[in-house]
Amino acid sequence: MTTVREGVDAVVVGGGIVGVSTALQLQRTGRSVMVIERGEVGDEASGHNGGMFSDDCMPVGTPDVIRSLPHLLRDPESPLVLRMRYLPRLAPWMIRFALNSRPSRVEAISTALYSLMSRGLDAFRPLVAGTEAEAILKNRGHLYAYRRRDALDPDSFDLRLRQRRGVTYEILDDTAMARLSPAFAGRFEVGIYFPKAHWTADPQAFTQTLLASFVANGGRFERAEVRGFDTSDGRVLQVRTDNGAVATGAVVIAAGPWSRGLLRRLGSDVPLDVERGYGADLPDPGFKIDVPIVLADVHSALTPHRTGFRLAGYDELASIAAPADMRLPQRLIRSAQKVFPELRADGAAFWMRRRPATPDSLPVIGRAPRFPNAYLAFGHGHKGLCMGAITGKLVQQLMDGEPTTVDVAPFRPTRFHVVAGL
Repeated sequence: MTTVREGVDAVVVGGGIVGVSTALQLQRTGRSVMVIERGEVGDEASGHNGGMFSDDCMPVGTPDVIRSLPHLLRDPESPLVLRMRYLPRLAPWMIRFALNSRPSRVEAISTALYSLMSRGLDAFRPLVAGTEAEAILKNRGHLYAYRRRDALDPDSFDLRLRQRRGVTYEILDDTAMARLSPAFAGRFEVGIYFPKAHWTADPQAFTQTLLASFVANGGRFERAEVRGFDTSDGRVLQVRTDNGAVATGAVVIAAGPWSRGLLRRLGSDVPLDVERGYGADLPDPGFKIDVPIVLADVHSALTPHRTGFRLAGYDELASIAAPADMRLPQRLIRSAQKVFPELRADGAAFWMRRRPATPDSLPVIGRAPRFPNAYLAFGHGHKGLCMGAITGKLVQQLMDGEPTTVDVAPFRPTRFHVVAGL
């Protein structure tokens, strides 16, 4: 017999930055809320990223990316890795990705992304106020750097798109980049600087601090695996876990790449797949940098981290359960050493984490198609950290029947027109 425990107004499934932020936004309206997380809070993509909060609205898929795909898939040093045995399952997703990389679609997608990204940091401010998370946010911008001036076209599609959206950036020469951080001197000929960007040196601690604030204000947290939902008359009544069932007035699915399986239990589907990001945390890198930097020529990024440096940059397309290939972070280190030969990797901690990826680079935000008290908040790809709080705010507004801060139509679950039978 299934044990049913004390109910809540809302259950949020997922303890990443989107789930925790959504729980906080719902709690601020007076609701009793429970967060259920299958693993450690913030340990997946929410805690393993570059820690950036910016308004950069570039989707993953662009015309340039599609043109370069054949080379990327053949190049043994490519930052994109595809496990060929996964290709048959991935093919429909990749077709959608290609279609969404056309200039007209990229224009519309970037507009929708900017509506979230440009509000991302401001949406966090009331959630972090007075917490340790507020103290570890830094405002020094971030840099894309190129070793050769001709590698950056100032009239490129990407930069013109950013201009049209209103993204603030500056083109810097070597001298200006050295002023950002002396370690950059003499290494690059040109760079793109985003001065409004903020960052945190420990995104996992940022997420965990917000969860601690949620619990301190009466929120409930439980580590458990969600097994399914009990429904009746088109509503979710209970969330079933391996610890028993929880009665609830509403449920939010914010479980990153595991969200698709949960949504299928509610009779619907979306083309959500997995990008597996690799990186290395370097405790003694041998030098200091003062702002995060993307090494554009070698497709990797260095971020100041509480442990030293965080190095990230490779994406692998493979199944969610495939074993990690820890040769990739080693290759990532070798790539970064082409720019910083003095970079030390002694004691490096290698990692692989999974990001939820939609073929149009837009998150899924809205009500589940068949259950009006079930809400979806997943698929944020590389931009989940920045979009966590604004996503949570939109879920709260939908739940309360309020006008939403931004138009949620581009993020609606039904935009893919994929519905599964119960």
